[in-house]
Amino acid sequence: MAKIQSVEPNIANLANSWLESYKLDYKLEQESLNTEIDQALNDYFSKNGGAGGNRPDAKLLLQDKNLVNYPILIEYKGYKDKLIKLDSEGNIANKTAKNQPDYKNINSYAVNGAVHYANAILHYTSYTDIIAIGMTGYKDDCGKLQYEIGVYYVSKSNFGIGQKIDDYTDFSFLKKENFDKFIDKVKTLKLSQEEIEKLREQREQEINASLVKLNNDIYQNEKGLSERDRVYLVAASIIATLGVPGEVAALEKAELKSLTEDGNRDGDIILRKIKAFLNKKNLPKEKRDLIVRTLQNTLTTDNINKVENGESQLKRVFIKIVDDLGIYYKIGLSTDFTGKLFNEMYSWLGFSQDKLNDVVLTPSYVARFWLVLQE
Repeated sequence: MAKIQSVEPNIANLANSWLESYKLDYKLEQESLNTEIDQALNDYFSKNGGAGGNRPDAKLLLQDKNLVNYPILIEYKGYKDKLIKLDSEGNIANKTAKNQPDYKNINSYAVNGAVHYANAILHYTSYTDIIAIGMTGYKDDCGKLQYEIGVYYVSKSNFGIGQKIDDYTDFSFLKKENFDKFIDKVKTLKLSQEEIEKLREQREQEINASLVKLNNDIYQNEKGLSERDRVYLVAASIIATLGVPGEVAALEKAELKSLTEDGNRDGDIILRKIKAFLNKKNLPKEKRDLIVRTLQNTLTTDNINKVENGESQLKRVFIKIVDDLGIYYKIGLSTDFTGKLFNEMYSWLGFSQDKLNDVVLTPSYVARFWLVLQE
């Protein structure tokens, strides 16, 4: 039997012609949308499991009547039944039973790929609401192009899993005159309490796996860091990348330059960001000062800021933390996330069983970070 030929070029031509006719400023896979989104797509793991290089087939940025910008990420496929793959719960099946990325589904199905790209934006940018669109098709027995479209909302509010918005036969919902009505529909999407709990449980399992992986990675590959150092570095990295909307920008990986000049070492930069964050929180000055002093001892040591092969150990560890954990505090799992983080970091401290039996209260240096993250 002859191999079925993909009609992806036909699908792409049809869909892009719609965007062209709507006079929308869309970008193809090799083109830049903006620096923030481009960098996020490059930093996120690829559809094949490699490092970065994500390239949606088409992408655009649209603004609604409230001047909110929505990234639109579009993925095309060219075979019948390759629109979407759902799991047993009816969610986008981008995770395996072991909570690992399901690269086969992400790479093979249009909607799954688009939702994967949307999670890159959610993880690494300030955008919290993204539209993921998948489209595929085939030629029928008469040679006529048949197609289907999937449109999903990927957001902080649905933990990045994605929700179907509606059924569509073209992209006219993206037209300027239709977009506000489309966004109004998006805003009506709600998760039931049961759905929320299931998604929280799923994300909790992922958090556990990520925290264990992170601790093992730092322990095995980053020499000279004590248990306390690891705790402080995780807490410092999280605080520096939380940000305060409209007041303190989250620290980005690219801002760490691994310089050796006084005041501009990676530790100095992270510490400045932490101070800016804490100054905007409703915390007593004594508590702010105590946290800064505690973190400063680790962040400003010479060894961790020493530059080798153009990079400090601190920058390397910071990147690992943001890559492994960033998505969880970006998608609004702060309470669950910090609870899991607290328990895992507590286990890093290496108490003997006898000493554990004597511990009644949480170690104060962990509890301080717990309180800050809960504010």
